[in-house]
Amino acid sequence: MLIRTRSFPSFPTFDSIDRAFEDLTSAFFAVSPRTPVVDASWHDGDLHLTVDLPGVPAERVQVAVAGRTLTIAADLDHGRWERSMTIGNALDPERVTASHVDGRLTVVVGATAKPEVRRIEISTSAPAALGRGAAEDQPATEADKETTETA
Repeated sequence: MLIRTRSFPSFPTFDSIDRAFEDLTSAFFAVSPRTPVVDASWHDGDLHLTVDLPGVPAERVQVAVAGRTLTIAADLDHGRWERSMTIGNALDPERVTASHVDGRLTVVVGATAKPEVRRIEISTSAPAALGRGAAEDQPATEADKETTETA
């Protein structure tokens, strides 16, 4: 039995399609640099934020508060990373502390102080007259004095 094979010439269009498909699929499965994750937890009314930044020295990490916006930033080997969040009313933006130990940044936002209950005394006497007329508030004029004297 005789088997004959035909070789097909290489078409440049198929090669370019193969290369385009390879570029497209490799983009989907490419390993991208890891971005830090902010973990949040509550302890005794304070908000604790932790970010693992292995290999990043404290000099390349910044924590800032502007108004009620807290921003955490770091200069990483593959670029700059930054997260901003709004501090809620239950937290005091004046009570923010940060520490960086062994590649872990910990930011603590303290709770606002609970307002003290102020007891209001209730009066049992009648309040002073509230609806006095505008004429009673103004000083008497000369004409008013003469009318009062003749009467």
